[in-house]
Amino acid sequence: MKAQEQYLSVIKFPSFVSLMLIILGLLLAWVIFIAYRGIWPAKWVTAVLVICFLTMVFMVLMWIVTLRSTYIRIRPRWLQRLSKWMLIYVFYNLANFFRIITFSNRNVLTESFLNFNNETVLTDQLDVRNSNIMLLLPHCLQKSDCPVRVTSNIFNCEECGGCDIAGIKRMAAEHQVKAALATGGTLARKLLQDYKPNVIVAVACHRDLLDGVRDAWHLPIYAVLNERPKGPCFETRVNLASIEFAIQRFK
Repeated sequence: MKAQEQYLSVIKFPSFVSLMLIILGLLLAWVIFIAYRGIWPAKWVTAVLVICFLTMVFMVLMWIVTLRSTYIRIRPRWLQRLSKWMLIYVFYNLANFFRIITFSNRNVLTESFLNFNNETVLTDQLDVRNSNIMLLLPHCLQKSDCPVRVTSNIFNCEECGGCDIAGIKRMAAEHQVKAALATGGTLARKLLQDYKPNVIVAVACHRDLLDGVRDAWHLPIYAVLNERPKGPCFETRVNLASIEFAIQRFK
């Protein structure tokens, strides 16, 4: 079952986008066929259909570019930013609409989208050596009854071993990267403004990561989903190997 879930987490988002583009293309072809069958439509109808057709062609071409961005760095830069904008604000919405009409699981689609975005970030940062990497962490990683305040400074952690903060602290020190805990979206945005990192490795739940990646779409954000053995926002865990993998790829 886990292997099946992993497979779905990889292919679901691109599959949903591709299916929606095919459906939209077929609908447009059907409308054009109806409009031109037996009677020549008014000029304004022709103009609208031409615009719709060109928009459809543009979306398909940009989706091909976006798919290629998972293994080939896009050049020039303006095309890369356009592709990223389309991914966040157009293709995600297409996939989400398909999810709604097919009653699919939201979290599975979100995970697939985040995995897809991670691939584009890794490709864009290929062979780039970043000197300013930031680990952005949720405060719920800390043990709930811990008397030490680490939201202001993760290096205040006394490494008792009760949560994953100790491991992250050692990792941040070893690789010489910044690490900070955020109690919410407002603080997370402030941290990004203050540190101005070249690349962000963000740890959070499905919803927070999705919102963060979409809000800061112009920044290279590598998303790592946390684990919630005790429920959401309470003593969550994270796979430290996933964080270290990202750091090593970006350094």
